[in-house]
Amino acid sequence: MKKVGQFLKEAREKKNISLENAQRATKIRRKILAKLEASDWDNLPSPTFVKGLLKNYGQFLGLDTRNLLAFFRGEYDEPKTQKATAVALAKRPKLRFTPQIVTTGIITLAFLLAAGYLYFQYRSFTAAPLLEVTEPAENTKVEAFDVNVVGKTYPDANLKINGQKVQPSLGGTFSVAVSLVEGINTIIVTAENRFGKISTEKRVVVVETKKVGVIDQKQGKNVNITLKIGPQAANVRVELDGRKTFEGVLVSGSSKNFSANEKIKVFTSNAGSTKITFDGGEEVLGKEGEPLEREFRK
Repeated sequence: MKKVGQFLKEAREKKNISLENAQRATKIRRKILAKLEASDWDNLPSPTFVKGLLKNYGQFLGLDTRNLLAFFRGEYDEPKTQKATAVALAKRPKLRFTPQIVTTGIITLAFLLAAGYLYFQYRSFTAAPLLEVTEPAENTKVEAFDVNVVGKTYPDANLKINGQKVQPSLGGTFSVAVSLVEGINTIIVTAENRFGKISTEKRVVVVETKKVGVIDQKQGKNVNITLKIGPQAANVRVELDGRKTFEGVLVSGSSKNFSANEKIKVFTSNAGSTKITFDGGEEVLGKEGEPLEREFRK
């Protein structure tokens, strides 16, 4: 019987997609994708987190995610748990049900349900939402000018990274590329529930060696732009000749160069903090906080 990892690997190879390209498209690290394809569940995070990763990767590969998750549940430890439960139940002494026991049980169950409902209602008003950031670790040192922020929250939480809204997956997981500047960078992740309760995680990432931006200008390219961010951060997506090349949160002070043959399309969540240098001129795309899409052609 095929394992979950085989379905993933065969689907990827059938589409002739490398792990590196899959990493760029899904924002899931290559080594995590390799472990998923190897069904290496023991060296992956919790089953809940893995389900979110499988759903994202399966959707990217065009697989039926419901069947994929069903195979995962069957392949993981659930059969062992069910067997252990069955053995424990078989060893229990038989209980004789009398009217008095049934009545007491119904009253107790009703009381527990009411107490549980009130408790969860209280928690929903007073407790901040779940927020786990697994990557990057605190005080991480890198040479590149971007880093993936990976974690988990509730699917309906209002998730923001450095003030920019990010949409978590259906399972609540998220993996977002965040641009960095040379030196010390502070990444602030917040999750807010519908009652206004906020959870916050902070990570300090240090860029030690200055390198060229994500995409360098190349000879022979007809469209070249320089994108600068500030005074606030912005969530940016860049398409080169119709192909999405970058998507993530750019921090204030960051700068990136992009080159294409025919056209460059830029989407920003904060036009007032997005400055473009193009064809010898420089302009701020719009107003602070305004989402905007612009296209640059030769």
